[in-house]
Amino acid sequence: MIESITKRDGGVVEFSPEKLNKWAEWAGGIDVDWSSVVLEACRKCYSGCSTTDLHNAMIAACVDMETTQHLKMAGRLYIGALIKEVFGGLDKVLSVKQMYYKMVEEGLWANMSYSDSELDYLNTIINHSLDFEASLTEIKQITDKYAIVDRVSKQAKETPQFVYMRMAMGNMELMPPERRMEDVVKLYTYLSQKKINAPTPFFINLGTPKKQYASCCVTTTLDTAPSLAASDHIAYMMTCASAGIGHHIKTRSRGSGVQNNKVVHLGKLPYYKVSQAVVGANLQSSRGGALTMHFNALDPEIMDLLNLKNVQTVDQKRIKDIDYSFGFNAEFARKVAKNESWMLVDYSVSPELYELMYEGDQAQFVALYNKIESDESIPKVFVNARDVVLKALKEGVETGRMYLHRTDEMNRHTPFKDKIYSSNLCQEIALPTSGYSSVSDLYWYGDVQGEIGLCSLGAIVLGNTQEHEYEDVAYYTVLMIDNVIEIMDYPFLQLAYTAKRRRSIGVGLTNLAYDMANKGLKYSSLSGKRYIHKVAERHSYYLHKASLRLAKERGVCEWINKTKYPEGWLPIDTANKNIDEVVSQPLMYDWESLRKEIITNGGIRNSILEAHMPVESSSLASGGVNGLYPIRALKVVKTSGNNKNLFLAPKAEELKWDYELAWDIPTKDMIDVYAVVQKFTGQAISADLYLKYGATAGDRKISARDLLEQFLYLTKMGLKTRYYVNSSTGVEEPESKCDAGGCTL
Repeated sequence: MIESITKRDGGVVEFSPEKLNKWAEWAGGIDVDWSSVVLEACRKCYSGCSTTDLHNAMIAACVDMETTQHLKMAGRLYIGALIKEVFGGLDKVLSVKQMYYKMVEEGLWANMSYSDSELDYLNTIINHSLDFEASLTEIKQITDKYAIVDRVSKQAKETPQFVYMRMAMGNMELMPPERRMEDVVKLYTYLSQKKINAPTPFFINLGTPKKQYASCCVTTTLDTAPSLAASDHIAYMMTCASAGIGHHIKTRSRGSGVQNNKVVHLGKLPYYKVSQAVVGANLQSSRGGALTMHFNALDPEIMDLLNLKNVQTVDQKRIKDIDYSFGFNAEFARKVAKNESWMLVDYSVSPELYELMYEGDQAQFVALYNKIESDESIPKVFVNARDVVLKALKEGVETGRMYLHRTDEMNRHTPFKDKIYSSNLCQEIALPTSGYSSVSDLYWYGDVQGEIGLCSLGAIVLGNTQEHEYEDVAYYTVLMIDNVIEIMDYPFLQLAYTAKRRRSIGVGLTNLAYDMANKGLKYSSLSGKRYIHKVAERHSYYLHKASLRLAKERGVCEWINKTKYPEGWLPIDTANKNIDEVVSQPLMYDWESLRKEIITNGGIRNSILEAHMPVESSSLASGGVNGLYPIRALKVVKTSGNNKNLFLAPKAEELKWDYELAWDIPTKDMIDVYAVVQKFTGQAISADLYLKYGATAGDRKISARDLLEQFLYLTKMGLKTRYYVNSSTGVEEPESKCDAGGCTL
């Protein structure tokens, strides 16, 4: 029995059940049996315990109940304690002006150019009551991961609404004076109402002195020592800048000659080991950096490369701390389908064939492939195409870290005219890159040989964003990201030069599973796929309208002529037609009028617009389901380092029969869903697949035939990439490795 309680100041007072009941009643409201929470908390505590211990015991008791309403009660308890920690009590919350000057003085917020009258106006806008409507999952994610905290004393410095206000003020500071307040208010509103989902670097750094907002970095090399050194430097510096790395090394294979055969080349493995060391040398939010290495099916080292994460690979050849993506084209898939042999050719023997593998039109590739195949004077090796792809697919199932990217489709269904060699860490980005001649070129602001692909991300939250406001939300998402491109600090002058000329962005969708369940729709049903078609079309259409509006306000991006937009290209022009066999419905929007406007304007503000990322981290802050994915379970424990956060699917009790679990969706239907979205997507998708096997009695093992059928089907349907292959082994989910870098939202 608790007879006394220790207060924050160390004083011991008599325990007052009335005070505890009043606090619990306030937090629980009319929807929760708060008395049972109080009894459970008292049972767990002891006489003389601290008020903090008792408060945390109530939160723990709520979490143990595992209901939506109890998590909301826990959230109110948590935010009440947080406000007391930050400000000293609910009646002592600072105004926006007071908070601004305090945080600037402490060096935690940037010294922005807002007047006292503007700060007073923003104080009428900030809505702290929204924090009391959020669940513990949302509040805890924001405070643990995004809010400013003194990491030594563990003292929190911000509440969630001040995080959103800081972000809006920092992002819109340089807007024209006559519209700045309107823009700050709009962005704050859409962030705080969880209609716009911002990436982790935006959450952490917007409005602070630190201006590092990089999301995804994509690189390639030339087949020269200085270029390979430049790529290592890029990976190192971009890891320091919190970016995840998508890497492609264009070099010859082991045993090839160098310098007129004076030196024997050691192949790709030594370079991969260096890349692993480079990204692992720096921490990002207490975790090491992350990189996905991309290679293609022509490589004579292919079987070694596919084995690099396998536990049975000898230590000398095992490179396990980076991830890999296997690149293939339509011709390779055709040979897999026909069970034919496939030719492996070293890059140094035929760089032209290698380059043609990354063309949207594969006619020249096939012609040169056939010519080399029949030329006995050219060294080459033949393997069975199915053996190669099955190795890649099995590694994807067994390690979870062997992804797929389709080299020709990335270069066909795209607005870019320049060559795309790889995707990024999480496989949703498809941007042009080229290798640098030397490290020194990275520090030149101007045209040089070489380009880093940089993409800044954002997402729109389905279910929270209504159809009538979608156009405005899309505009402020694009504006937010375009502002970041302008104000961020770049590790290299060259990156600042190319990023500002490309202005590549990737805006995705999140919370689809809730939106579907709330409407009584299934991923595996035709009606569900038709709805997703509608959602994806609306998303792309309004992003194009937003970028066009921004182009009229600010001008088209300087490298717009490196894209097909001035000629009127739209995603609907190059979309894979096979999806129409599954979901055939007329377009809803007036794309032809939009096309004419874009041509008349000379293009849009951004080189590219759509990409669908995992949204693994910030979906928790939005209280929604991550990305395009179906839920794996109604209840999931999300882990990040030593932190654990209980997540319940939105309206879990009310919609428990409407949610379609990932494990119950046939893989073919999941591919259809991604294909529908890919139809309207200029970049790619972090497309996860879900396999239910081996977890319980009666579940069958997946067969090679299953894997081949899935591979050929996703090829037919035009998927550019495939990310994780998940198996049903539990409900505790570690954060994706993507979150070690900045590219997870």
